Amino acid sequence: MKTRFFVWISYFIIFPAISVAADKQITVVGIKDAVNSEISYIVLKEAYQKLGMELIYKPLPGARALHTSNSGEVDGELFRIVNIQKEYTNLIPVPTPINVLQGIVFSKEKDFVVNGWNSLEPFKIGIQIGIKFVERGAIGMNTIAVDTNEQVFKMLDSGRVDIAVVAFTNGVKTLRKLNLTNIRALSPAVQEYPLYHYLHIKNKHLIPKLDAILKEMDASGRISKIRKDVIIKLIK
Repeated sequence: MKTRFFVWISYFIIFPAISVAADKQITVVGIKDAVNSEISYIVLKEAYQKLGMELIYKPLPGARALHTSNSGEVDGELFRIVNIQKEYTNLIPVPTPINVLQGIVFSKEKDFVVNGWNSLEPFKIGIQIGIKFVERGAIGMNTIAVDTNEQVFKMLDSGRVDIAVVAFTNGVKTLRKLNLTNIRALSPAVQEYPLYHYLHIKNKHLIPKLDAILKEMDASGRISKIRKDVIIKLIK
């Protein structure tokens, strides 16, 4: 009898402690090797610290990340563009943007003034699978989709596609990595997108307090400074 009582008491002592510890961590997935992931992670790490929580980030390929976060295997998605929840219905956006994405057209031989998505219709376009702003913007166009930005730029360099559409920061990073000096960015941006942090519906109770912190960080200029610092480091 005493042994069973000890086990029963131990259960309520140990397992609540484990639950509390789990509540102090938030695990999210995001787009692997993306500079906007680096920026968004720094912003959110700071925000969650103010909530007394530790942010754990697991990078994955774009499409796989969304399926993982929507399934509830993790607590949320690091960042995505607006209205992802229409397709991935278990994800809820935190209202305050944490970053901004500049969709840029990169070209090796074609030279034209970018004037929105419709101006890209005459061209064969290289895109990365799972990058929603491109998949949505170039819908119905002549696209070739591959797994990574490196593959996108290699296609562009070899002439398999006429242009590529990539987030500006990722494009700069990849071109430097591949040492492709004959590919340039065209202007202006095809479109700019505010980026939002998404939480799985099981964590919706965190949204009001987290959003209040992000609003303060935005108003103080902290979010803009984090983005600027990462981009300056990238360019240098």
